[in-house]
Amino acid sequence: MRKVTVGERSGRSVRRRAGLVGAALAVTGLVATGTVLGASPAGAVAHGSEVRNPVEAPWQATLVLEEGAEGVPDVPVPRRASCGGALVSPRKVVTAAHCLGEAPPRELRRLLEIRVGATQLSRDPGERAEIADVAVHPDYRLIPSPEYPDVPQAASAAHDIAVLTLDRAIRGVRTLPVAEESPRRGGPAVFYGHGLTASSGMGDVLRRGVYRTGAESRCAAETPAVVDGESMMCGRGVRAQACSGDSGGPLVEYSRGRPRLIGVFSFGMETAGEPCGTSGPDFFTDVAATHDWLSARLGR
Repeated sequence: MRKVTVGERSGRSVRRRAGLVGAALAVTGLVATGTVLGASPAGAVAHGSEVRNPVEAPWQATLVLEEGAEGVPDVPVPRRASCGGALVSPRKVVTAAHCLGEAPPRELRRLLEIRVGATQLSRDPGERAEIADVAVHPDYRLIPSPEYPDVPQAASAAHDIAVLTLDRAIRGVRTLPVAEESPRRGGPAVFYGHGLTASSGMGDVLRRGVYRTGAESRCAAETPAVVDGESMMCGRGVRAQACSGDSGGPLVEYSRGRPRLIGVFSFGMETAGEPCGTSGPDFFTDVAATHDWLSARLGR
């Protein structure tokens, strides 16, 4: 996230919509370019605040390239991190569908591991688990930009959500409840993300940025991208903006101090050809809009 920047190296940050896994299969020089999995530089909250207390967001999950997998460079965990997510039950992580590209579950199991509960990936990368199964929303699709149809990073998405089933239960970690109703527009929320920072190069400390949810129609007027009103909600950072590598990360609403997952980060102002940090809305999959499908995947 940026002004809260999530994902900037060398003063530039562009989120590529190719999806994490597809690019990892294709390259050898991922780290040299500052991209992980070739999908996007991992992002960070540049002007947000660091989350130092592990009890604030113990459910934060990070999708990490598996060390030793073919095509994956031998580098520390923060440089292999790609997307965010949230542990919503001991064996289920919710993330963005576009983080998974078009790779079949077998490839995902080979290439990715999940880390849960890390506030600083380099010191304590959290609980580790493998992926046992993958469920992508049946209506998920990337939507080419009418203005930039041949530019992948200008695409938006619909129903951009997926559920990862872990190979083991993560015990002793508080999970994040899932919202059953869409949030009140204009209300406050908090977005969480790991990643690189412009100032230090590798900002692996979990950061938070305060947001306010907004009306989709007004937000849609600020981007040439197609905004799917059925599945998307928008949010505006208060001195914060989600960016590359924050994909799949949780937008959390607190009610009487109790958190609930209301959104999954999908895309931002890169759809308008703008770099990360450009003032404008970010778009999240509205978790409540996928309630029936999500409940079935979570066994509820």
